[in-house]
Amino acid sequence: MPTLDILLIEDSPSQALQFRLMLEQAGYRVQVAATGMEGWRVASVLKPRMILLDIDLPGLDGFQVLSRLKRDRITKGIPVVMLTHRDQINSVQRALELGADDYLYKDDAASELLPVVAQAMALAQHSHS
Repeated sequence: MPTLDILLIEDSPSQALQFRLMLEQAGYRVQVAATGMEGWRVASVLKPRMILLDIDLPGLDGFQVLSRLKRDRITKGIPVVMLTHRDQINSVQRALELGADDYLYKDDAASELLPVVAQAMALAQHSHS
């Protein structure tokens, strides 16, 4: 089974599709999970090279998913980039404190998504070598 490059945990179908298409066009293998619980389970099973994690999710929110990922020895080394809205700057701070590697404002995704992902992937290379 080919390795999964990116797990995108995003509950908005339109945003998930937009991000997935951008990433697939750049050559990444992407899986989408629509809830925090599903995303957490998929991450544990498939061990993606990186995770894009929305903060506002139904059920388990992004912070809860992040702290579970970082506590689990199987997933704690996977770089996590939080997806957020610009008015949630305190959320960004909290995410970084919980162990997120980076964050991306959704408004900037068109220009910033691929560079941020490339950076996180480089991080993933170092942690596996």
